[in-house]
Amino acid sequence: MQALIHQARLHGLRIPIRGSSMAPGYPVELALDPNYIVAAFVTLPSRLPFGLGRATRKHLGYLDPQMAEKIAPAIEKQAVLRVRIVEIEPAHARTDGDDQISISVWGEPDALPVPRPERERPRDHPARRDMKVLSRTLRR
Repeated sequence: MQALIHQARLHGLRIPIRGSSMAPGYPVELALDPNYIVAAFVTLPSRLPFGLGRATRKHLGYLDPQMAEKIAPAIEKQAVLRVRIVEIEPAHARTDGDDQISISVWGEPDALPVPRPERERPRDHPARRDMKVLSRTLRR
């Protein structure tokens, strides 16, 4: 297994960090909805004493669109992914006052599509002309 996403922030957190018993290394499940939005879920243990009750699956938040686009093909293929919480920042420790959770995704690189090479810009593209002018001024 290799790191497919080293660290990705979850957006729209649905449960507070405080009192949730989550910690770095906690397993997370990813689910893909029809609109290609990747949602993250966590299974929290029962809070009842002596192991009574059942663990509950809670919706944690969403991956940002760029990361969702990258990992969606692997989720569609039902590839084996290892998703873990890697960073937790409670609201009282942040300047914006919001909780933040980051996850990492590990799996086989074969599960991801091969990135398409970007098309080469035409020779007369304005960005190429600017690059030539910039390179001439840097040489002087």
